[in-house]
Amino acid sequence: MRPASHRTAGIKRPIAALDVAEAPSPSVPFWTKPLPDDVCRVTTQPLHGVEEFVISGVGLEHQSPRPVLHPSLFTAWEAASAEVDEYFGWTPNELEIVGDEGRLVEALLSGHLCVISDGSYKRALGTASVQLLPRKGEKDRIIVRCQTPGLPQDQSVYRSELIGLLAGIMVVDWLLQQWAPMLHSKPRVRIACDGFSALLNTFSDNRVSPHQAQFDLVSSLHKALARSKASWEPSHVYGHLDHATPFSSLSWWSKRNVEVDNWAVAYRHQLIAPNARFFTELAALYIGDVKQSRLDPDYIQELVALPALRKRWREKLTVTPEAESETDWTSLARAMRSLPAGVQRWTTKHVVGMCGVGKFKVRWGYDTSAACPCCGEFEDHLHVPRCMAPSTSAEWDRRTVALDSWLDTQVTDPAIKHALLSLLKGVRDPSLPSIRVVPGRLRSAFRSQQCIGYQGLLEGRLSHQWAPLQEEYLQSRGSQRSPTLWASRLSHQLILLGFQLWEHRNSVQHSEDNVQLQERSQQVNNGIHNQFDMGPTDLPKVVQRMLSVKRLTVLNNPLVDREEWLKLLPIFLFVCLPFLPSN
Repeated sequence: MRPASHRTAGIKRPIAALDVAEAPSPSVPFWTKPLPDDVCRVTTQPLHGVEEFVISGVGLEHQSPRPVLHPSLFTAWEAASAEVDEYFGWTPNELEIVGDEGRLVEALLSGHLCVISDGSYKRALGTASVQLLPRKGEKDRIIVRCQTPGLPQDQSVYRSELIGLLAGIMVVDWLLQQWAPMLHSKPRVRIACDGFSALLNTFSDNRVSPHQAQFDLVSSLHKALARSKASWEPSHVYGHLDHATPFSSLSWWSKRNVEVDNWAVAYRHQLIAPNARFFTELAALYIGDVKQSRLDPDYIQELVALPALRKRWREKLTVTPEAESETDWTSLARAMRSLPAGVQRWTTKHVVGMCGVGKFKVRWGYDTSAACPCCGEFEDHLHVPRCMAPSTSAEWDRRTVALDSWLDTQVTDPAIKHALLSLLKGVRDPSLPSIRVVPGRLRSAFRSQQCIGYQGLLEGRLSHQWAPLQEEYLQSRGSQRSPTLWASRLSHQLILLGFQLWEHRNSVQHSEDNVQLQERSQQVNNGIHNQFDMGPTDLPKVVQRMLSVKRLTVLNNPLVDREEWLKLLPIFLFVCLPFLPSN
């Protein structure tokens, strides 16, 4: 029994290419001859009364011709893009070929292709644009546009310049991969941008450190250059010359730089791109599923230490969650970096409270009394700026007057200055600051600073509301001063104020004004008086010489010298008495 129909597959070709004359002869009951090249399947029907089949034409289908593969930059770009996933790989966002790609490849192979890139950055968003073209024949060119990958804090003009250089290198290698895969020599390519630091770090032979800025991109560029099939010749071109010179008067390189700069600026309209691992990036650090552009010790330390620090803040009531959210940490960090290393260490110790005050000197076994050297009261780190000894009060007044003058030199809003100095008085007397004397526009900042605390103010922890208020004042005066720099410098001055009070305390600690030393001094003086009152009679000559000096001369010596003088007398007597003649 024969089937009613029979289908056989063949190779697809366009429908218009079908030639009926090529159809096989229906002389056999089953179709055993090859189908025409353009026939995908064919339906056959038996003839009446005979065991033969003919083509009915029903269900005739055709395949498209086999595609003829031509070298194409887009093929390489799409293949690389297909390998990109959330954590690995990066390719430029847009490629555009203007003119003939083949002529561009000819320029590349002959060493006449130029690559010009430029980056753009503003408001935590970076982009870059690149064009590849020969010096002659500007109608043929490849234009590349890409968004700078990374987190907002990673973005910078420098990073955008780097990503533009990487995009240019990748496109050149894709061209060589497609058009000259068996090429043994390396064609010379000149690459230029207006970012001198980007060029220097990309083409430098210096070893890349994971701590340096944009480590992920710089290291990837080094690896991309090592793998590249082209020989690269970097060149620096000055950017933005069109701002002062007509475009027609610029050099060829400057014109091309202006073009890519304009394209990069125009392309800067998307959200921040994810920062995936580059194909040539050997290793990557991910924190919270986000790749880091460099090894940032401060950020890693914050991730490790901040949870424990916040716990201690809660336990010791040092910084409340509300105070943490109100604090201008950026200005404080900038201020801390500007301090000498010794003052940085002092600040850290005093903020924690574990420092060389009486409380800890007793705990560490360095002293038997926790009394303040200035006033004799119990001394911890909070007592130092609050000591009511006359000398400390005078030092406080002198330093706050100096701060008042400094605020004037920094063009501080007079109302802000008055509010800050009023808050500073709260360090020594919490009842003094009053919001009633503060203008309405400053009251929110005043309350915010009170939330942080008066001690926090002395430690440089300003409210984040002060800088915007100072900015408004500066703008009203037409000043170009930076309010953020003003805030960080103010934090710096406040920390120094506390440090200067500590220095005053130490000067008293080692002087005759120390209340503890005053008692010791009185005891030593009484002993000296007793020795002089007994006189030198019947004493050895060496002891007599010690008592032959004027009493006032000995009493005017420093305490340490007086104590030594008093200790030497019994020693000499002990040594000399056995040799004295007996009566």
